[in-house]
Amino acid sequence: MIRIVPFILYLFLIGMHEVIIKQATTISSVTIDLPGLLVLLVALYKPEIVSIWFGFIVGLVMAAGRPDLFGWHALAMAVLGLTAFHFRERLNLESLYAKLALIVGGILIHNTLLLIIEWGEGFFYLFLVSALPGAIYTTIGAWVFFLFKEKKITFQKIKSIF
Repeated sequence: MIRIVPFILYLFLIGMHEVIIKQATTISSVTIDLPGLLVLLVALYKPEIVSIWFGFIVGLVMAAGRPDLFGWHALAMAVLGLTAFHFRERLNLESLYAKLALIVGGILIHNTLLLIIEWGEGFFYLFLVSALPGAIYTTIGAWVFFLFKEKKITFQKIKSIF
């Protein structure tokens, strides 16, 4: 039971992001893709079945506001988790740059899939205006996360500056 608590907190964070925080973190119509980022992070550190099921459930949470696209979001997120897990297994992802490359590629593919699913027309314009900058914005957030996770930035180091 205790092992599922972090996943419930992740889902709560995604729900809060989709409803409340998304507008506050938007910069000129470019948003951070928190659901995609969390699915990729779970795929980097957890087994395959956990990655797939977490991606599927995240897709259901994401599509709660659009019931006509319920299955498409769940499928896209489950495939994202599965693909990221297999990339992790087959490639050496020990360096920070390799992890960031996986994140930017996964988020770019996820944003592109969302554009295909939700918007039929103006694909190339929306890709250049929202999907590509959104992937870069999300990768910057992942970079900060990895710096804290690998202890390259700690609160003691930040305190010592001030």
